[in-house]
Amino acid sequence: MEERVVLAALQEYGRTGWSGFTMDAVARRAGVGKSTLYLRWPSKEALIRHAIEQHSKPLTLTDSGSLRADITALATSLMRYFLDPAGWASVRIAIDEAAEHTGLDDVRAYLVTMHGEAASALFQRAIERGELSAGAPIPTLTEALYGTVLMHILTFTTPERAAAAEHIEQDVAPIVELLLATVSAHATDTE
Repeated sequence: MEERVVLAALQEYGRTGWSGFTMDAVARRAGVGKSTLYLRWPSKEALIRHAIEQHSKPLTLTDSGSLRADITALATSLMRYFLDPAGWASVRIAIDEAAEHTGLDDVRAYLVTMHGEAASALFQRAIERGELSAGAPIPTLTEALYGTVLMHILTFTTPERAAAAEHIEQDVAPIVELLLATVSAHATDTE
């Protein structure tokens, strides 16, 4: 039952954002009574916080040995995450928290840190392999990677988002090329 409620909370938050997110709507979507929710979670903040914590785990990427392959793997993982109910809810949380104080800034900060660490590690490995210069602006490159993938997802309609999982590799390829062109300005001269 808990997993059904958690998934319902993520789907409902993803659909309505903070202003429309209610315990009533989650209970209806999950097929449980509202009192069942309140026995486990004292507030809608506690419920969505729990749902995000359960479904948003740090991205773990193995070192492929090349910047191109690492960026492709991370962009693919990010796109899959943002297409998932937890990822879409995390996008809504970030936007809602930026627009108004929702009481979820700790969740937003957790998500930013969690995802930022994966990208930072990717770029740090590229520096260690000599693919990027030691002075490469890792925070800016990280934001460029996440921002490009996120903006791409935001251009989808709801039906397009549902179908996008079928062709992630096609969607990721031009993003990777754009990012590689951006990072090439910070490449080391290996000749």
